[in-house]
Amino acid sequence: MRQLEFAVAVADHLHFGRAAESLHVSQPGLSSQIHELEKRLAIQLFERSTRRVVVTSPGADIIERARLILAQRDQLLMVAALHHGSIRGHLCLASIPTMAPYLLPDMVRVCGQLWPEVELQLQELKTSNMVSAIEQGEVDLGLLATPFETGKLHVVPLAEDPFCLAVPSAHHLAKQKLVPLSILAELPILMLEEGHCLRDQAMDACAVAGQADINEVHSASLSTLTQMVASGVGVTLLPASALAVEARPGTGVNTVPFLDPAPGRTIALAWRHSDPRHELFVEASEAFSQQFTRSAQDWSGPSSIET
Repeated sequence: MRQLEFAVAVADHLHFGRAAESLHVSQPGLSSQIHELEKRLAIQLFERSTRRVVVTSPGADIIERARLILAQRDQLLMVAALHHGSIRGHLCLASIPTMAPYLLPDMVRVCGQLWPEVELQLQELKTSNMVSAIEQGEVDLGLLATPFETGKLHVVPLAEDPFCLAVPSAHHLAKQKLVPLSILAELPILMLEEGHCLRDQAMDACAVAGQADINEVHSASLSTLTQMVASGVGVTLLPASALAVEARPGTGVNTVPFLDPAPGRTIALAWRHSDPRHELFVEASEAFSQQFTRSAQDWSGPSSIET
């Protein structure tokens, strides 16, 4: 099984060094095990050169079957663990990029408390890709934002994540305590590139305010967006969960909450209805929700006023 894991990792990374790093083993040890597997199967899985690694044609067939075998192994371990009221083995947790840096650390801590024997695998995926990955069994749990089309997945709301207006620290609105949504009609708004649900949700808020002056920043990163704000290019909408990182004192960005009803998004957890760990995931979602509720007290912290 370990040799099959090694082979799949090399196929994924097409690089022996990166594959070894991802598995926390030495590269010579991984290479030795791959060589042993090829010897046992009497098949060369990879073409190796100083510049690249290529999966051979028979190797591709072996790798595909290895993935199925490893998935079945994980299913077996999962079913056995369920009889003990816990989860063991691998668990793939994915998050959309506009949540991952701010919420995943809390989720990882909670997972460690709930399932100490689980080996977490973390990914960042845009919502549409995540929904597909969960449906296909490539991801077990997905952290995403609603409203968004999530198909037939089971979706549990965890917490509300209101938007704030992010402006340069020298902006005339920087010291305001609250602003109306209509103020967006008077400001140049910066947005993430297409494909991010945060963009769609922020666009909806701008549409309500009658805003037409919107500039797209070709970046998947809220960090880049806030740096553009700090440089005076425009303003943007930031979720409250990101403020402690992206708009902390010293960044040159101030954030101002909106008057009610404030725009925002709902943080949610999604998984397959058919997953046999459904009940355990329901219990976990309650723990995640409690953690986010505690964390929300710090989301708007000192970043709303630059010192």
